[in-house]
Amino acid sequence: MAEMPKDPQGIFLDRIERRVKTFATLLEAGLGVYLAPDEQQRARAIEQFVRLTARKSEVPLLSTATLARACEIVRTHLEATQKVLPHDVQYRNRVRKSW
Repeated sequence: MAEMPKDPQGIFLDRIERRVKTFATLLEAGLGVYLAPDEQQRARAIEQFVRLTARKSEVPLLSTATLARACEIVRTHLEATQKVLPHDVQYRNRVRKSW
């Protein structure tokens, strides 16, 4: 079994990694998560997801770099699920990537 990190930053990022495995499972099942069309709204939703994943006692101990890293991990996994959504949804989301 892998050793658990002891610092709050590592514990938090480990928890984020466990949570995003759900998105990978959804992708394998051919399901995607709809993202808001507005980039700022999308970023706020991802940041809120990340902050809600942190325990209340951890929030003051987390650096902005750790929160940004967690947001990037979540964003990467969420954007990967966009390729299974219908093309009209991808267009509304303004996700311009070549899947």
